[in-house]
Amino acid sequence: MKKEPKNSFNAGDFSSRKLLDMVDNPKNAGRERLNRAEIEAVIRELATRRHYLRELRDRGFLAPRAH
Repeated sequence: MKKEPKNSFNAGDFSSRKLLDMVDNPKNAGRERLNRAEIEAVIRELATRRHYLRELRDRGFLAPRAH
């Protein structure tokens, strides 16, 4: 059985609002700093849930929608 690292980050463990807060301001969201992989996981999780897509686009985390 493979053990998970103690500090493993799973974006699926958080609410969509908390995930958006993490991307907006990681220090205010209770994390000192998100590394690149964690930020990408947060963005993927929100995109999968289809939550806060406009906000992610406005902040430059997702490509603009094609018209």
